[in-house]
Amino acid sequence: MFSKTDVDQIVTIAKSAGEKLKQWSSEGFHVNSKNTRTDLVTDVDYMIQEYLIKEISQSFKNSAFLAEESGYEHIPKEQSYWVIDPIDGTVNFSRGIPENCISIAYVENREPVLGIIYAPFMNLFYFAQKGKGTFLNDEKVNPHWCNNFEDAMLSLGNKRGKTHLYFQALEEKVMRIRLFGTAALQIAYVSSGFLDAFISVGSHPWDVAAAYLLVKEAGGKVVELNGKDADIFYSNAIYCNPYIADELVNIVSKVDK
Repeated sequence: MFSKTDVDQIVTIAKSAGEKLKQWSSEGFHVNSKNTRTDLVTDVDYMIQEYLIKEISQSFKNSAFLAEESGYEHIPKEQSYWVIDPIDGTVNFSRGIPENCISIAYVENREPVLGIIYAPFMNLFYFAQKGKGTFLNDEKVNPHWCNNFEDAMLSLGNKRGKTHLYFQALEEKVMRIRLFGTAALQIAYVSSGFLDAFISVGSHPWDVAAAYLLVKEAGGKVVELNGKDADIFYSNAIYCNPYIADELVNIVSKVDK
């Protein structure tokens, strides 16, 4: 378990990375494609990840990492490791849209025990530690989730050929559906009650690890599309307000069958 000094140190590192993100974005950067034309990466993604790994390694000896870029994409052999997404919402970032974030989690035996989501362009700092609740900008969250499905605010992940199926199945049944382009931040929004649910379609562990803990510590549910409990390694999952979970699963489980 992390001491207060440890927590203070990782929070300091995360906030410093956020300042670097703002600084380096203002200095200009290159945008490239990875596996597909729409899978973007910038110079700043690599720079933030390198900075985080360096700073965490100096503060926490013998650290192992699972991260989005630069050869860290495979699960470490160690039982405990850091999970990093240097910029979740890279497409947003590349176009100057402020909804992007840094995601940092510490995982023990496949379960996050510490999570940070920091959206520096929006001044949103989410933090959770297992058993201690979820905090937004140092205030413990008290999510005012809806009780009725028709009042729900939902969000969806972006995956070509899939997202529209969920939109069609849900748009007439809920209050609104929003797509923000960053899985980590959208799940964080669920934890603070800005949204009632996020449906992940094709996410990776670095997208969801920190935000998973935020939702769980706020009293939310994380389940597979069939309603069974999910962990951070399920690419398709529902992160949601517990009051609407059953009804949402009932609808989503029938999509794309």
